[in-house]
Amino acid sequence: MVDVLALIDTITKEDNETVFIEQFVSDVRDFSSQYGSDISISYTAYNLAGKPSKYPDYGDYPQAFVMRTYGRWWKEAPSGVKEFMPQNQGTIISQDFIDVTFEQAVYPFQVNIYEIYNPGALVRVWARSLQGKWALLWEGAAQATRPMSRIFSPPLRTIQFPTNLLRLEFDHSNLEYYTELDAVCLVGTYKPFPENNLGTCHTLQNPIVRSRNGSSSNFSGLVSVGDITNRVQEMNIHQFSPQVDISNSISSFLDHEFPSLLKQIEDMQRATPNCPALPTSSSPPPEVPPHSANSGAFSTLPDESILHILGYLDLKDLCRCAQVNRHFRGLAQDPHLYIELGLRKFWHCVNPVSLQCLTPRLTYIQKLDMSWCGNYRDISPDDFIEFLEGCGKNLTHLRLNCCKFVTDSSIEKIASLCPKLQELALQNNTKVTSRGFFCLTSLHGLERLDFYRTSITKEALIAILKSSPQLRHLNLGSCMHISSMDEVVLTLSKHNTELVSLDLWKSYTLTSVGVNALGKCSKLEEVDLGWCLSLSTPGLSLNSIAYGCPKMKKIFLASMRCLSDYHLEPFLKNCSLLEQVDVLGCSVTADIISRLLRDCQHLKLVDVSFCDNISEVQCDSWRRQYPNVSIKQSYQSEAKYRGINS
Repeated sequence: MVDVLALIDTITKEDNETVFIEQFVSDVRDFSSQYGSDISISYTAYNLAGKPSKYPDYGDYPQAFVMRTYGRWWKEAPSGVKEFMPQNQGTIISQDFIDVTFEQAVYPFQVNIYEIYNPGALVRVWARSLQGKWALLWEGAAQATRPMSRIFSPPLRTIQFPTNLLRLEFDHSNLEYYTELDAVCLVGTYKPFPENNLGTCHTLQNPIVRSRNGSSSNFSGLVSVGDITNRVQEMNIHQFSPQVDISNSISSFLDHEFPSLLKQIEDMQRATPNCPALPTSSSPPPEVPPHSANSGAFSTLPDESILHILGYLDLKDLCRCAQVNRHFRGLAQDPHLYIELGLRKFWHCVNPVSLQCLTPRLTYIQKLDMSWCGNYRDISPDDFIEFLEGCGKNLTHLRLNCCKFVTDSSIEKIASLCPKLQELALQNNTKVTSRGFFCLTSLHGLERLDFYRTSITKEALIAILKSSPQLRHLNLGSCMHISSMDEVVLTLSKHNTELVSLDLWKSYTLTSVGVNALGKCSKLEEVDLGWCLSLSTPGLSLNSIAYGCPKMKKIFLASMRCLSDYHLEPFLKNCSLLEQVDVLGCSVTADIISRLLRDCQHLKLVDVSFCDNISEVQCDSWRRQYPNVSIKQSYQSEAKYRGINS
């Protein structure tokens, strides 16, 4: 009898023990966002390298990895974006990822995620083979958990290749505050697991684990067993006789029984000539009815109605419909279904071949999202350019966040092939130099630019801004190569007065001179000046925003250490539409926040984390008094919040 809930030890039969290798992250290869900056170690992705430094403490620590956003707030802000082809997202969505590597490739048995603040955001774990193939190890919806640090160990599917590269995907859309990770541990073996466990989740009883330093330990209870599994074990229905050799049985059937079965069917058909012939391997395939004969009840509907129905399907289901018959293939590949195309969900399988297959359907495409696709040389710059040449002429919106194939040559082709472009998102594309960015000056209809964590320089950016008078949304967060953000903002105030949102987060060269100029952009509804360290003493510069931008809905002023009640006073008087306010780490008092909550009737979010003059008791009182406002107050470890395993 075989217990399918316990992995049989077939790996080290000589000494009846399974040896596992325990490794922590050796390097961070890629990520979509981080709260920290590239010139600091606080809150950065690279804090995931090595062993945990804070677990089991629970709280907000700069030694952890923290992503840029949380909750629904960024989506609801004036700068919020909508997904292209949103039906592709499915029920389990993600906004961020991180790729981590380990010293040695192993067959993964367990992945341990050390979560030390607001856990529960992990939704997928992927493994990449040495040959470049991705496999999904685990997927699950984001969890609502207790505010405690924990080691999260999701049950993994068995795969039949070793890996030293994992991708973790996160959905923090329902989190109350930023999630923080301390470390990631990969446990695996050098030899594959038995094939009869392929694709299943596994547990193991009393294995031996060896860490990278060579020490060994008994690792019993490696994966906790849930209530359903316990019930199955109690009923003993997981015990059954060993499986037959399926592959040999199928081969035997095809070699012996199948030919005789075909002969019997042909004899029956000769006896009953009205029955249609069954095709054999030597006969040509039957002619597929070109239209309604094979379409069932759909044959009663006009094609326009069927196209409307197909418009609700995601890309995967459209590909399946194209396999039904010739009629459905023509409909499922109709270019009108591909006005918008979102490929980010399918980043793991988008390659030059799939792009070539899609190109004939993209005659009318206007909005394309290829974010996260093609990394690790899965798509080359030439592959992307060839794809763009086939579908780029009508593009108005193009998102290429975290795409390593985006280079100067790619940007040059975008500028020449996409004259109608209104939106261009290039987050985390660090290979583009000034030569590439200057090419964008030929695009005069740009309304949204996202340059978060790119290498854009002051000179290239100013040139782009001068040629984009219709610009409405601009993200320059964590752009470390801009030598003078003041000059950039002065350009905005002269040439981009249609501006609605501006993200200058962690702009270390912005001073009060630049902030003063923002008041001339009277249509501004959102400004992020968080962690602009040269603004720690803002003086009177914020008054220009408060008086000059009465439509302001979101103002983030995190880490302005000298910002006091005096600096917020003008916003209470002139910005009655305020919805989101972040004064993390500022010197404001409870009095001004009380007035803000009282006077700003549209307020939805207030972050007063690390404000020394505001107590937790006061925040609790506000939450009771203003239940429709989300009031944030972050903190560091308390003993009662220390860790658990799950």
